[in-house]
Amino acid sequence: MYDDSLMKIKDIKRVAKHIGRDTASEMMIPLDLMKEYIKPKEICSIIKQYAVTKNEEYYMNTLILQKVFSEVKNWVLGIQLSKMASEGKLETIWDEEQNCMIFKST
Repeated sequence: MYDDSLMKIKDIKRVAKHIGRDTASEMMIPLDLMKEYIKPKEICSIIKQYAVTKNEEYYMNTLILQKVFSEVKNWVLGIQLSKMASEGKLETIWDEEQNCMIFKST
């Protein structure tokens, strides 16, 4: 049987750095450039947002970890899209119906 119990995060900064390295690898971003997209401090904030808090300690399971990874990847992707738009490589349009930004190639 699959057990997805909560596990205590002993060193949140270390976990954040690990998530950053894994995200950089998965998105094929050189590790030295990753801080241009997201810093460990920001990843720590995302972890704290999704983790379960008990007695001022943070806990997570695989589902929470997946959510954190997804949020970090979305953050990085958003920065990449914004940079491309500021360089004139993409056009941005606000969609009132969907209430979101739409990116189109120029």
